[in-house]
Amino acid sequence: MKVLGIETSCDDTSVALVDETGATLFLETLGQETLHERYGGVVPELASRAHAQILPNLVSKAFQETGTGLSDLSAIAVTRGPGLSGSLLVGVSHAKGLAFSLKTPIVAVHHVVAHLRGAFGDVSDLRGKTLGLVVSGGHTHLYDVTCWPKLKGISKTVDDAAGETFDKGGKLMGLPFPGGPAIERMARENTRPTFPLTKGPIRTEDPLNFSFSGMKTAFSLKLRQALNGQEGMLPPEDLPLWADSLQTAILDHLFSRITKVIESESPETFLLGGGVAINKVLRERMGALCQKKGINLLMAPPRLCGDNALSIALIGLDSIKQGIFTPFPYRDISVQARWDPSL
Repeated sequence: MKVLGIETSCDDTSVALVDETGATLFLETLGQETLHERYGGVVPELASRAHAQILPNLVSKAFQETGTGLSDLSAIAVTRGPGLSGSLLVGVSHAKGLAFSLKTPIVAVHHVVAHLRGAFGDVSDLRGKTLGLVVSGGHTHLYDVTCWPKLKGISKTVDDAAGETFDKGGKLMGLPFPGGPAIERMARENTRPTFPLTKGPIRTEDPLNFSFSGMKTAFSLKLRQALNGQEGMLPPEDLPLWADSLQTAILDHLFSRITKVIESESPETFLLGGGVAINKVLRERMGALCQKKGINLLMAPPRLCGDNALSIALIGLDSIKQGIFTPFPYRDISVQARWDPSL
């Protein structure tokens, strides 16, 4: 049994192959940072065109390097959503094209579920009450995942995501795209006390929900004030302070909600995934909190924090073993750019 995984939800083209044990036979992810860097963010049309150029060659490479043919596949797993419509369409269309000739089953995968799947090796790792946090450029959501793979929403961002806030802050400071890794690197150099971005706690209608829009605005206004309203850049010696202050504000807000949820839900296991989950300070703080509360913490390894096809393939393998898939002619599979994460 072999399962091919395809991920094209945003700006990373990723292909993976796993065998019946879940062992990785092939994994390669090609990003588009240099393509979008000049714009300070992902341009959807450019992203979808790049996927269309890269994906066929990447799938061929996976087959060649592993000696695999279409007839060897038990299923093809592909990200159906959420994400950019054009990017998703490239992946879904390619999966259907590959599967059509041999009527290979297709497993349509939810992008957010995949982020959490990268945090554990086997479903048996999920002991007792289990919560899962996805922190990425498009999502900041906390779920009850005790009945895996069903997700029950507990709290979410009411506006912008944590990753988007990192990227916007990085752009305002003139740091390279994506902003998250650049801010983390710069923040490590800071030796001065950080400054607050808001005058008080961030309030939302639901006290467990997240909100980063006001933080982005506060950071922008404070930066403009520091520059006296003039166009230009901060002095290089001040960049670490500003980066550390923004990172601290984002993480403090995250943990103000995470701690409340943990105290009310008393989970035995906690999953952490998503692009922002690669942040070392976030991982350290999450580790300290879970150790203090006696919680089993499972975090996606750095290579599986971002968008990747291995997590997609693993969900495909799980689904095939349970007999859950879409058979030929795949009428139930279409792109869902806005797919409710609470399944």
